[in-house]
Amino acid sequence: MHKRNVIAILLTAVIFISAAVLGVSAVYRVNAVTLDASVVSEAAKSEADELQKLLLERYKDESVFFVKPEEAEADFAEFPYFRMTAFKKAYPNRLIVSAKEDPEVFAVKHAEEYYILGADGTVLGLRGEPSNRSDGADNVIVTGISAAGAKGELLGGDECIPSFLAFCSKMSQLLDGLRNNVLSMEVSRRASVQTEMFFFFVFREGIRAVIKNPMALTEKKAEALVSCYLSRPDNEKLGGLIRVMDDNE
Repeated sequence: MHKRNVIAILLTAVIFISAAVLGVSAVYRVNAVTLDASVVSEAAKSEADELQKLLLERYKDESVFFVKPEEAEADFAEFPYFRMTAFKKAYPNRLIVSAKEDPEVFAVKHAEEYYILGADGTVLGLRGEPSNRSDGADNVIVTGISAAGAKGELLGGDECIPSFLAFCSKMSQLLDGLRNNVLSMEVSRRASVQTEMFFFFVFREGIRAVIKNPMALTEKKAEALVSCYLSRPDNEKLGGLIRVMDDNE
């Protein structure tokens, strides 16, 4: 009789624990995903809605204890304008994902179209005109680069691209933004050697700049260019040429 009581107690405990585990498991399953997106364009608002739907499909009914932010990378890859900035679990059953829209900066000429790039060189899109989808004004138009790349990837296809991006990044830092000051940029090669590569910039006021061998002393040459540009009085920015040579003069 005593043995039967022990078995009954154990079975009751097992049933109770199983029920409790099932109950907890049901409560702590994802049933909502909130995407907190910081956007700079109207187009991004509808994209954010679509991205939120994909994230909910991915995580719905998964245990909130075991979901991982890395799993969302496939969904973000479909929306190259967005990058994930935070991933939080709101117990018992909700996820809060924060994301930021990367603004367009460059329009790299490619046949009859343009690769639209973010500041870091990520391909955001490929379209037939260079205008920025946020404000309608042209992005910085770039010519002379043999560009290749898929959406969401860094632009490739030309050895000068890393130097071009580093040069423009330093300029943007010193000018507090690139598009407000620069209209266009061209890569010119007068020979196959690195020392005969040139970057040409056209500033909004009208002044132009030429940088020789920008793959050497890249950031220092960018600093020299911006320093000279900012030191010019407004009337001298309407025309003329700034040259930055290998001796950094």
